[in-house]
Amino acid sequence: MKIQVDDKGKYFTDRVEKASLPVIANIGGARVRGVVHLALDNRLKDEMNNGERFIAITAAQVWNENQDRLLFESDLLVVNKAQIIWIFPAPDESRKD
Repeated sequence: MKIQVDDKGKYFTDRVEKASLPVIANIGGARVRGVVHLALDNRLKDEMNNGERFIAITAAQVWNENQDRLLFESDLLVVNKAQIIWIFPAPDESRKD
């Protein structure tokens, strides 16, 4: 990996490290399950408020509102943030309380 440092000491790399966060979102009456990729120091709220109009959700599954029928799946779903009614980190289904 190539790293450059400018005269102010800022680092630039070819690759941006991100953290994967499984999420569930309500988008126009449909439920979306997938993964949002966050900058390492960002929270989901930071990603939603970063000024960009769209958010990328990978490994996306779109379900009807009752979540009893899978409508479609996609490796990438790009969503206009204005269409998101709510979004939260998906519970860890591997955890047993």
